[in-house]
Amino acid sequence: MQLAKSGQIQNVCGPNALMTLLEYALDYGDGELQSTVNNMIAREIENIEREDIRNLLLEKIDKIKKGERDLYL
Repeated sequence: MQLAKSGQIQNVCGPNALMTLLEYALDYGDGELQSTVNNMIAREIENIEREDIRNLLLEKIDKIKKGERDLYL
């Protein structure tokens, strides 16, 4: 509840949703879905205001692409 009240929930929920979507696309999607998801994630990363959150998300995305799963912020 504290994250929601302080407005910081956007720094957790959005990045976690992107990671979950990427995992799904990699595990169950075809090449077209994976391409669409990668393009969407690239656009959404640009909208993350905090550089530390953006960098952490990029690190986790790299790990997901290498096969790790169930990562979160």
